[in-house]
Amino acid sequence: MENKWMLLPLFFQCLLSLASLAISRLRREKAVREGKVKGTYFKTFEGDPPPREVMAADQLIGNFFETPLLFFTVALLIMIFNVNDLTQMILAGLFVFFRLWHAQIKLTHNKLPKRALVFTLSLLVIFLMWFWLLIKVFMA
Repeated sequence: MENKWMLLPLFFQCLLSLASLAISRLRREKAVREGKVKGTYFKTFEGDPPPREVMAADQLIGNFFETPLLFFTVALLIMIFNVNDLTQMILAGLFVFFRLWHAQIKLTHNKLPKRALVFTLSLLVIFLMWFWLLIKVFMA
């Protein structure tokens, strides 16, 4: 399979990250406008904390610079070693799907058991992508 196809899940993960950044910004602005938090809070993160929906969006942003880093790394290595195949494409698509589902949970009801399950599934996908990469590179 051509490496260019791996760009699609990378692009969609990037879009998801950018959308989360926009949601976070909008929630912060709304909270300040409605007087739920002082605008100065976001300078030093000191004082009365913002509402839960603002904190959830902010925490999601932090999360997008943790686990997805492993995804971007393995996807780029798949392309560098030229070992892209249908298995990796399915796994990459599943990862982005689970990250989207995780974001939806985090930004809405934020039920921990369901969120933890989806997060664990995304970690399993990342592990499988790395494992399959190693197999393809060292067993080829």
